Amino acid sequence: MSRGKHEPSRPGSPTAAGSTEGTTMKMNRTRVAGLLALPVAGVLAGACAHSLPPSRPAAVHAPTSVAPTTTAQAVYPLTGLPVTDPAAAGRPALSVKVDNVAGSFPQMGLDDADMVAEALVEGGLTRLFATFQSHQAPQVGPIRSARPVDAALLRELGGGIFAYSGAATGEIAPVQASSTATLLSYDAGVAAFHRIDSRPIPHNVFASTAALWAAGLAAGAAPDPPPRLFAYSAAPEGGVARPLSHAYMDFSVFSSARWTWSPSQGVWLRTQNGQPDINADGSRNSAANVVILSVVIGPTGIFDAAGNQDPYVHLVGSGTVWVLRGGQEVQGTWTRPSIAQPVQLTGTAGTITLAPGTTWLELLPRPHLPSLHP
Repeated sequence: MSRGKHEPSRPGSPTAAGSTEGTTMKMNRTRVAGLLALPVAGVLAGACAHSLPPSRPAAVHAPTSVAPTTTAQAVYPLTGLPVTDPAAAGRPALSVKVDNVAGSFPQMGLDDADMVAEALVEGGLTRLFATFQSHQAPQVGPIRSARPVDAALLRELGGGIFAYSGAATGEIAPVQASSTATLLSYDAGVAAFHRIDSRPIPHNVFASTAALWAAGLAAGAAPDPPPRLFAYSAAPEGGVARPLSHAYMDFSVFSSARWTWSPSQGVWLRTQNGQPDINADGSRNSAANVVILSVVIGPTGIFDAAGNQDPYVHLVGSGTVWVLRGGQEVQGTWTRPSIAQPVQLTGTAGTITLAPGTTWLELLPRPHLPSLHP
């Protein structure tokens, strides 16, 4: 693990015009008192520089953090926050594949997601896997095509509902075979999706979470909530917690992410390719937790029109994990013997815990290491 590395300047990034696309989080979540420590059931694992209109405010919708309590109470399975809507707490996880390249910005709905995973795709770019359960989003997108890693991400959610816009046969095959999810594809004519004319193709497919949940349940999705994925605690547990102000990581020469701790807001603020990561509503993407997993990248044999091979991001096996929470970092190991078992986060003193609230997962390709700055 390197510390004190200077963040390099970013070269120009390619667009998504050559990507394979098929057979061709806004609410200010009110701070809530109360915390329930949960048994761990594993952790869900799943950019180009973009400019923003100078007039857009950089508002931050802070994930809620909570104080400890001795009274057990119901919590949302993907955030560990106290339940405020029992109906929402009982619905299945809804995961959406979101574009993350030039042409797709600003995105919509990421600030309402409980969890977001970022993973490498072809051309050194990245794509996002946003999961909703405790909150709705009026618009999510741009929605793009599935990738093989989605199977492993979905499996930990109990499958749930998965919305995407197309995928090559080899890319969707692992999802069909192993995810146990109910699949909703724009290319299949599912009415929940729509195009926004002001956006360029192929970055203009969107949907509301309400429409996607309705379509998924109508298509036979089990009306069951996802399993609890993390252990939570008021203070870091499971290993030695070190002070941390920011973490920087390169996915490739084209894609980078930086997370900076904001003591005043109590969240990690996201920067992508040197630019503040801002949604269409003006909110800056932020998280209570950032979980960085070192993952193996393998070949798929699938190439885009520019000759770039789609990488296979492996979320079965083991590797180093860095858990960022509350201005601190705990290092340990993630393990997952098979796709049928959940990821476990283990430090020198046992299970590594997260802070109640939203989580971003960064699936960092080996041999890349995060640069961590106290």
